[in-house]
Amino acid sequence: MSLLLVLIAFSMWPAYAKDLNVVFIPKARDQDFWTFMRQGVDRAVQEDGHVNLTWRGPAHNDDIDSQIQILRIYSKPEVDAIIIASTDRARLVEPVKQAAAQGIKIVVVDSALDGNAHVNFVTTDNYAAGALAAERISNLLGRQGTVALLRTIAGSGSTDDRANGFIDYLKKNAPHLAVVADVYGGGTRGKAARSAATLLEMYPEVDGIFAVNESASDGMLRALRQAGLAGKKKFIGFDTTEFLLDGLKRQEIHGLVVQDPRQMGYQAMRAAVAAAKGAAIKPALILTDAVMVTQENYQKPEIRSLLTP
Repeated sequence: MSLLLVLIAFSMWPAYAKDLNVVFIPKARDQDFWTFMRQGVDRAVQEDGHVNLTWRGPAHNDDIDSQIQILRIYSKPEVDAIIIASTDRARLVEPVKQAAAQGIKIVVVDSALDGNAHVNFVTTDNYAAGALAAERISNLLGRQGTVALLRTIAGSGSTDDRANGFIDYLKKNAPHLAVVADVYGGGTRGKAARSAATLLEMYPEVDGIFAVNESASDGMLRALRQAGLAGKKKFIGFDTTEFLLDGLKRQEIHGLVVQDPRQMGYQAMRAAVAAAKGAAIKPALILTDAVMVTQENYQKPEIRSLLTP
């Protein structure tokens, strides 16, 4: 083949045949949830075969400043797409907007971000997941009782949606159950455990508890065990780890709302690649399911696959 024909053929090769540089910015490095999600991301990367992946996030999901700094570091021309699980739905808006202005395609995963600079949002239906937790706890408590809610950090879209779904379900369907405590426990297991211990000291007679994410659930279980109350309170957690599964098996946790972060990661990477190639996936909102895991169903094959990385 002549040099001219080679140059013509090269010029006609689709622009998206080049390797894409995609950066994934999770909320944290200290939760199993992101291990699950990385597995889904890696599967999408392998299927495409033309993606250079950078994975970098803050140590803890309450370190908003570090996540903003990481986002700014990777907002540069050689990056084709950024996938971000925003730690704060409002504070991340401007740095995301600045990245998008450079031509970088932004996909938001897991936790909502305000504004419209991103091309896709891949998430669990977190409001429905919170309602699922409320349905479970209302069935366990029956006709009367008090409930406490342990959140993580203010401004986290996914966990606030879960809390709102939980509260709204109880107001509508179980008004006899009173929410006596609704507190933000912090973004790490240690902070959540201390907040949970304080909550239990202030409301020792509370009948039921809902913790909105992995770190809050972990902290609450530790606090319940330390107070000698594990198994005595109806406790619904969110997400899964070996520690939380142990609590479920011991009947110290009476339900875990479990997402499918592998599927979220897979869909987020597919969306980022498509957007970088100029063919964004529609609709912009991509929802994945959550299930209620109990002692009765956790050994079913379709449930077990969601429980361990």
